[in-house]
Amino acid sequence: MQLKLKFCLGMVLLMCFINEAYSQTLSLTGKVTNKAGEPLPGASVSIKGTTTGTMTNADGRYIIAGPQGATLVVSYIGMATIERKVTEAEQNFILEDNNELSEVVVIGYGTQKITKVSGAISTIKGTDIERLRPVRTEEAIQGRAAGVTVVQNGSPGSKPVVLIRGIPGFSGGEPIVVIDGVPQGIVDLNALNPLDIESISILKDAATTAIYGVKGGNGVIVVTTKSGRNQKTEFSISSNYGVQQTIRNIGVLNATEYGAMINEGSVASGGNVVFPDLSVLGVGTNWQDEIFHTAPLQTHNITARGGSEKMTYFLSGGYLNQGGVVGGIDKSRFDRANFTANLTFQLAPKLKFLVNATDVILKSKGVQENSFNSVIGNAINFDPTVSINNEDPAMPGKYGYSTRILSEIFNPLTRLDNTYNQSAGNKLYGKFELQYDVIKNLKLSSRLGYTKYDANAKTFTPLAFYGPFNVDNTMGVDGNALTDRHNSVSHEKASNFNYTWETFANYNFKVKDHTFETVLGFSLAKSTNNTAGASRQDVPFNS
Repeated sequence: MQLKLKFCLGMVLLMCFINEAYSQTLSLTGKVTNKAGEPLPGASVSIKGTTTGTMTNADGRYIIAGPQGATLVVSYIGMATIERKVTEAEQNFILEDNNELSEVVVIGYGTQKITKVSGAISTIKGTDIERLRPVRTEEAIQGRAAGVTVVQNGSPGSKPVVLIRGIPGFSGGEPIVVIDGVPQGIVDLNALNPLDIESISILKDAATTAIYGVKGGNGVIVVTTKSGRNQKTEFSISSNYGVQQTIRNIGVLNATEYGAMINEGSVASGGNVVFPDLSVLGVGTNWQDEIFHTAPLQTHNITARGGSEKMTYFLSGGYLNQGGVVGGIDKSRFDRANFTANLTFQLAPKLKFLVNATDVILKSKGVQENSFNSVIGNAINFDPTVSINNEDPAMPGKYGYSTRILSEIFNPLTRLDNTYNQSAGNKLYGKFELQYDVIKNLKLSSRLGYTKYDANAKTFTPLAFYGPFNVDNTMGVDGNALTDRHNSVSHEKASNFNYTWETFANYNFKVKDHTFETVLGFSLAKSTNNTAGASRQDVPFNS
């Protein structure tokens, strides 16, 4: 009797569990359509986080079993994916076109939908740049465009190396930079505020760069800056502060290891032991620790964007201050102030006038780099047994010196201490452009782009003492100039102005399933450069 009772209770509990489980599993049905209400056959419907999925039939309908509270994921080629938590058994979905597939990219003297571009193009959007917060424009390109290599030099504000699809030739070559339709150079990227950029298109193959002729053989970087919108004024303010420092140093010999190697070399060449007692040398000086500093970095930006049907505007102001890790901010730094005004006027229903103007104030200091006896090269190769400061009052100079190194390699701190150079410049660039829609799909454009740059550079090379036996000394042990050796100061002023006038027509049409985009026009460019400089030797008091 007890056995029968237990069996009946067990069956009742089992039925309860089955009923509960059944009540938590729903048969989900619905229809997937586009915005026009047309069914989308073959759309994928799946339950997020599981392998359960199905496809819609010819009428766009689906049936899928899932637990209550599940999230359905519906996707279709060319449409934006939708995720929705289940609240009812009947779930209908309306999919919209994927915005990324309808975006346009700038190519040559026109634009194309990204789905119709057959050439090799990489595009970086302004939203991605804003999230990255790069200091310079080339940082937004680095690692985000296939086949594009960016090598940044050590000094802040220095010219980068940008290679598109490898080294173009034995002598190298730079890609063209086109900012809002105006041809520029790689060096001009340092004058551009990254937060003013709407998009960057990198044209990499012959099909996309052909319109630029021979100049485009090394690739083309097309930069489009932000413009106004028909909306209420939108303000944006951002401010950032950070520090920069080296992650790790290059491995070098310490003083004891260096002394052992010098002893071995001296004995092998028939000489005497230079360091009789290696134990007194210790670790010595790692010169990389002496030249590398923690450098500050700060950016501040303010923008205003808005307009109406007749006129739109984008206004921005920005300031960048970046110190260099080599020598610190006193010896290496880059300052940039940007002021931008991009205006669009709708003069008539078919006539538009665009004015883009940017003024940039640049200031920089730098140290010698990219050579064997540069500051970093000296830090890697200089004698680690030498003390940091000069401990011999009979010898001139602030820092220690080597009696064993006779040329080419110097105390890197002495090199830094004797580095005095600075440059300042003002750059004004922009464009005036008229656009007229003649008829449907036919647009006529005339554009005048200009760049005006004025720069001043000053350098001072003082007398230097590197050691009593160093042949590169310009100062003797008595603190005076050696025979035929001089200090020098120089000042150079440069002024450049160039303009490009282009007039062209774009006509787009279709023949059956084929799309044709044609361009016809001409381009006229002129560049004027003037440079004047003066120098003087034997500056009094060596300062």
